[in-house]
Amino acid sequence: MAFVCLDIRCPWIFLICTLFGCTLSSNTEIKVNPPRNFEIVDPGYLGYLYLRWQPPLALDKFEKCTVEYVLKYRNVDSQRWRTVITKNLHYKDGFDLNKRIEAKVHTLLSSQCTNGSEAQSSWSEATYWTQEQGSVETKIKDMDCVYYNWKYLVCSWKPGMSEHTDTNYNLFFWYEGLDHARQCVDYIKAHGKNIGCRMSYLESSDYKDFFICVNGSSKFKPIRSSYFIFQLQNIVKPLPPDSLSLTVNNLFEVNLKWNIPEGPIPARCFIYEITFTEDDTSWMTTTDKNEINLPRTLNESEHLCFLVRSKVNIYCSDDGLWSEWSNKQCWEGERWKKTLVFFVMPFLFVVVLVIVMVYLLAYKQKTLLKMQKAKMPPPIQPKDEDMPSAQQQ
Repeated sequence: MAFVCLDIRCPWIFLICTLFGCTLSSNTEIKVNPPRNFEIVDPGYLGYLYLRWQPPLALDKFEKCTVEYVLKYRNVDSQRWRTVITKNLHYKDGFDLNKRIEAKVHTLLSSQCTNGSEAQSSWSEATYWTQEQGSVETKIKDMDCVYYNWKYLVCSWKPGMSEHTDTNYNLFFWYEGLDHARQCVDYIKAHGKNIGCRMSYLESSDYKDFFICVNGSSKFKPIRSSYFIFQLQNIVKPLPPDSLSLTVNNLFEVNLKWNIPEGPIPARCFIYEITFTEDDTSWMTTTDKNEINLPRTLNESEHLCFLVRSKVNIYCSDDGLWSEWSNKQCWEGERWKKTLVFFVMPFLFVVVLVIVMVYLLAYKQKTLLKMQKAKMPPPIQPKDEDMPSAQQQ
């Protein structure tokens, strides 16, 4: 602090500053060194990297200060830096190993020990990228992963464009909780080549980054690896609802109901999409319950149908996949009339036909009997002269 007073008023200035807490300006600049030996370390977890550094030199004179570190990192194609302020000398996070990674860190001293303003060092920088082998055309294409009913994960892919006949692919995965990266043990094959993998019993794998690497091998050329990061709860595809029922409450409203899909997904995690058809008109709606009352737009409609599908809602995941549509459930209005037309009327027709035929047969039989009687000769009557002789006897 440099202050020289040549005025007789100086004692009064010092007195006023003492009483009212005046702060004298200082031209002294506090400098702090940047962190040392900053590096990005790959422990073999398919994209989960360690960023670590050592304390700056000459930190002893700031023993009473709170020393923090500002860390920034990103993949090189990203416009946004991720920023972390920490007191630790390391940080861990997931990165896309398909792209180059850059990071920087500097020392930060709080304003409590630097005359009211924060002091920060220059940046220490580090970069990291995997050793790329093989051309881009050798990488797999159209990678697709689905976590079916929150039970088992299925990933599938297509071979690279410039693959040889002997090229084959292998999948490795890792998530926090595993001591090392695991290889797929249940491959999906086509023509003797691996084109997918089924992964079951992924214990405690939800709500954390899931890392996958698919690499390949060939005698003729190296195959470039592909890396993927996602969270399993965001790619869940549930089962479709079943046991649908449609009840017409009155002329103005219908009740739709279905069973919650079976499996480990809690009932509170579902959202449903319904397609409702009334005669030739269809419309869609959503609900988080497995039952809903819908208005009828046509009070005299005689054909009502609906389908429903399910998805994990925003309270249990950031995204998700819709299930397949359920079987269609319908209601036919005035069903007894149609039953009468298609079943009862033919039966009555047959009954009437039988009665008519029986009547005609009976009538014909009666007519034949009359004709036979008409053709028979009359009985012979005894003569009068024979009567006395008979009496005499």
